[in-house]
Amino acid sequence: MSGMKRKITTAGVMASIALAGVLGVAPAASAAAAPTVGAQASYLYIYEHDDYGGGYAYFSGNDSNLSNNCWAGSGCRGVNDNASSMKNRTDRGVSMYVHADYRGPSYYAQPNSSDKDLTNNGFDNNISSIKFW
Repeated sequence: MSGMKRKITTAGVMASIALAGVLGVAPAASAAAAPTVGAQASYLYIYEHDDYGGGYAYFSGNDSNLSNNCWAGSGCRGVNDNASSMKNRTDRGVSMYVHADYRGPSYYAQPNSSDKDLTNNGFDNNISSIKFW
């Protein structure tokens, strides 16, 4: 490569780097590099089976009717009246109700709490709506 071509190539590379810095362009992060702990800290997770097994669904806000929700990766097995364990990974309390529209008996999950078996409090396969406080 001649000296002139090398100077032009180097100038082009330097201009690209400078432009990326001005525009705030950065290489895309891989999924493996994405932090999962921070993401998990802001959701209520409900699980299809005891001990946090089977499908899961997560919520960051109220849902008045779980009938339109599906377990993650399930092809759409319904969440409504099918949860058996939960993890509240938020700093807010969450009430889970037996009926849609926040009606009927409720189960209150303290902030940052979990329950590996909802059978012991009568809420196994009974959650139809979720409200954050």
